[in-house]
Amino acid sequence: MSRSNLRIAGLLCLLATALLALVVAHKNAPFAFEKPAFRWLGPPSARETWRDLADVLGAPAVGVALAASLLFGFFRRAFLRVVVYAALAAAALLVSEQVVKPHVQRILDTEFTFPSGHVTAVSATALALWLALYPLLSRRARVVTLVVGVVWTLLMSLAVIGAQWHTPLDALGSIFLSVGVVAGGAGLLEPADGRSLFLDPKRARVGDPGGG
Repeated sequence: MSRSNLRIAGLLCLLATALLALVVAHKNAPFAFEKPAFRWLGPPSARETWRDLADVLGAPAVGVALAASLLFGFFRRAFLRVVVYAALAAAALLVSEQVVKPHVQRILDTEFTFPSGHVTAVSATALALWLALYPLLSRRARVVTLVVGVVWTLLMSLAVIGAQWHTPLDALGSIFLSVGVVAGGAGLLEPADGRSLFLDPKRARVGDPGGG
């Protein structure tokens, strides 16, 4: 994955985040077109179920994904690479909670909601770890892990909307912000000569002959 593609994706997603932020800034209620999503995800009695799902998909799942990736990186001599990309995910969450939310000030039930910290944590972690392990994975493994990350992110988005913690635009803004920070950061960090950051170029990919 080239540095230029990562930079372009990051820039476009950050611009999309900024545009959404301008649209929802200082709003104290969902837009009319967002309200049907709450009805589609079940009656008010279902909110507790969605909250429980969000709790499971949040910190526990992020912890498992991070631990597994760090362990994999350690045995594949790419531990530092995983650490650096995990830091990009943490940076995305920090930007979400400490920069974007206080400035946008979209309020739902007395809380700032744009973007969603839960969705940012999941989407940023999924993308960062996928990019960290990308050079170590075969094409099939890349597709499988990408699908897992996308499903994880979508489930968390549905969970926070179903719990009525956030609206669809909050979740969408979180995804744009995560991709913007992580992809943009990766585009700046990866070497210009085509090598992968903190990675032995002779390491075989998982799924390839000799790759484990």
